[in-house]
Amino acid sequence: MSRRLLTHSLLGLGLALSFGACTAPDFSLPCPIPPDVTDPNDPRYQAALKKCFPAVGEQPIDTRLKKDVDILFLVDNSTSMSPKQKVLATNIPLFIKKIDDTGANYHVGVITSDIGTLPLPGTPFPGSMDTRCNTPKGDDGLLQNSPCKSRTVNVSPEFTTACSTLCPDATFVPTDRWISKENGINNIAGHSSDPLATQKAFQCIGLVGDSGCGVESQLEATRRALDGHLAENKGFLRDNSVLAVIFITDEDDCSVQLAQRANLNPTSMPCGTSSSDPNYTCYNLDYRCIAKDLQCNEAMNTPGAKTGCKERTNTFLEPIEKYVRFFSALRTSDKLVMAGIWSPSLIDYYNRNSTGDGQLVIDADPSAPTDFSTNLINRGQKTKAACYNPDSTLTTDPKGFFGQAQYRLQTFKNKFDPTLWSEQSICDAANYSNALNNIADKIQKKLTGDCLSVDPNLDGNGNPVCLVGFVDANQQNALPDTYLPVCSKTCCNGWGNSAQPTTKDPGVIAACTAEAADCYCAVPSTQSLCTGTVVAGVWRAGNADPPNGKVVNFRCAGTRPAVAPSM
Repeated sequence: MSRRLLTHSLLGLGLALSFGACTAPDFSLPCPIPPDVTDPNDPRYQAALKKCFPAVGEQPIDTRLKKDVDILFLVDNSTSMSPKQKVLATNIPLFIKKIDDTGANYHVGVITSDIGTLPLPGTPFPGSMDTRCNTPKGDDGLLQNSPCKSRTVNVSPEFTTACSTLCPDATFVPTDRWISKENGINNIAGHSSDPLATQKAFQCIGLVGDSGCGVESQLEATRRALDGHLAENKGFLRDNSVLAVIFITDEDDCSVQLAQRANLNPTSMPCGTSSSDPNYTCYNLDYRCIAKDLQCNEAMNTPGAKTGCKERTNTFLEPIEKYVRFFSALRTSDKLVMAGIWSPSLIDYYNRNSTGDGQLVIDADPSAPTDFSTNLINRGQKTKAACYNPDSTLTTDPKGFFGQAQYRLQTFKNKFDPTLWSEQSICDAANYSNALNNIADKIQKKLTGDCLSVDPNLDGNGNPVCLVGFVDANQQNALPDTYLPVCSKTCCNGWGNSAQPTTKDPGVIAACTAEAADCYCAVPSTQSLCTGTVVAGVWRAGNADPPNGKVVNFRCAGTRPAVAPSM
C-alpha cells in the first residue's frame, strides 16, 4: 500500500482542492457542510468539501485481520562478515517466532550488498585479477534462496563451519525466492508441517557467504530488490503490506554512480602525500570509497584519526536523497519499518564530542605495518576500528570482530521519522537478540492498526470530513461505488480507546456490535497511537469479514501532522 497526500483536485469528486480555488481559508472553522446533509453520497456533501483544502489524505486500508508484512534483510557478504552472519542466524528463530505470533501473512527475503563494480556495459578492468568485484551487476538485488552449503567458492573456513552448524539440512529452502507463510502454510517444500520450518530456512539462506564484493552498495542493492526490474523478485513486495528493511553490515554504503564506475578500477599505486586530495587510484579499493566520499579536517591519505568529516558535494557516490525519495514513495510511515545492525556512525561520534564508538582512524596495512604509502593505508583494525568486540569466541579471523566507520547510512537514517528506526552496533554480538526483538515489536505495532495521513477536519455535526468506501484491491485509488457513513460515537470511542484497534479487539467488538450497517471511524487515539493524526477503523455489520478482494479507500480533508504518523 502506498498512501499519498494530495493537494490537487480529486478527480471525479468535484473537490476543488488546489490552493488557487480559495483564498485565506480559516483552518480553525469546521467544513461548511449543512447540518442536515449527513449522507456522504449526497452531492451537496461532496460539493461542500471544496472549502476544506489544507490537505487531503488519500489511502487504502486493509481491513483483513491477517495483514501482510514483507521483511527484507540486506546482509553484507564481504570478507569480514561470516562471524556476524553466524550471530544473526543464531538469533533469528525468536525474531521469526515473534512475527509468527502476530498472525500476519509474511514474506522474508534476503539480498546481499554486492552489485559489482564494472562500468555498464563493461568488460573487466585491464589487468585486474579481482574475482570478487569483477562483475557488472553482482547479485543486483536478487533475492537469495540458495542454501549456504551450495556456497563453496572463495568462502572462508569459518563460514563453512557456521553453515554446517546452523544449516545441517540443506533442504530447508523456500520454493520461491523468499520465505513465505500465508494463512499458516509455509513454502518450505517437504517441511509444510514443521512449525520451525521458516526459522530453519532463514538459517540456511541467510548465511550468504563472505565472498562478495568489498565495495558494499547497501542502499542501491535494496532499491534494486524492490524497484520491480527483476522478474525473479516479483511477488515478494505486495500491495498494502507493511514493509520492513533491515541492514546487516559492518561498513558504509558505497553505491557508486554508474557514470563514475571507472573510478573503481582496482589497480592502485602509491602517490605519496604531496597532494592532500590525490587521485582515486592512489588508494586501495577497500579504502577508496570512504577516502573519496568524505572530506575531513585532515588529509585522507595520511595516517591518524580524522575529525570534522562530511560528505563531499562532488562525491562520486549516488545522492542519498535518491534512496530517501525511493523508500518514501514506496511506503509511508505507518507501513514502514527500517533498522540497522551496523557500525556506529561518525555523525554520532562527533555529536558525542569524539567519544565512544564510531571513530575513523587511518593506519598502515597490517601486512606492511611500517609502510604508509597511500595505497597501503586503510581504516584501522581492532581498537582502531569504529567498534571492536574482543571476545575471542566470536571469530577465528585475526582481524577480530569489528565494524568500520560509516557516515552515509546514518545520514540516510536521519532523513526519516526516527520512530521508524531501530539500530544496534554490529559489534555488540550479545544484543543481536534484543535488536531483532525491537524490530519485531515495531513490525507488530504497524500491524495492529491504521493511521490516516491527515487529521481530518470536522463538519457542523462534529463528524470527520471523509469519503470512505470499499474498492478493488487491485485498483486501490479508485472511487467507491457507495460511501460508508460514520459509525456511532460509542463505536468510534471503542476504536479510539483500543491499544490494538482492529475488529478482533474485544473493546472494539463490544462498542460496535450494535451498528446496524457498515460504517467507519476516524478518531483520535487515547493510547498514544497515530501521533498527529487519527486511528482509522471500518466496522462491518455483525462483524462480518471484509469483502473478498476489497480494501477501504479513505479520502479525508484535514491538516498534515507536524511529524509523520506512526503506530
